Amino acid sequence: MIKRIYVADDDPQISDIIRVSLSRVEGLEATFFDNGLELLQAVQESPPDAILSDIILPRLDGLAVTRLVKYDEQYQDIPMLVISSIIDTGIEEQAIKAGADGFLRKPFRPQELRNRVRELVGLPDPDPG
Repeated sequence: MIKRIYVADDDPQISDIIRVSLSRVEGLEATFFDNGLELLQAVQESPPDAILSDIILPRLDGLAVTRLVKYDEQYQDIPMLVISSIIDTGIEEQAIKAGADGFLRKPFRPQELRNRVRELVGLPDPDPG
């Protein structure tokens, strides 16, 4: 069964890195957005199996998206991984308080991203050894 993940990042280079990295995850289909409002609208129209969102996004930031998704009973069970390059040590805590299920600091290793996303959507690790 294909798992669907929505990804939001407004940096085209980061989106490309994520796209290439996630294309190597068998059983995963990723849909990309460059702002938080479009991401939230897509969640409401067709909820995904998981969400990967940057914190800094135009139109609606990633923390606001996280709160809106997680505080809505209809969507609160969608796992969310928040990513950010913000240096502030409190940003991870803010993301978790907003409802994120995990946090990944940029820059990240592609393998680390794949592992975290597999875990998020419940896909097996192809190389558990």
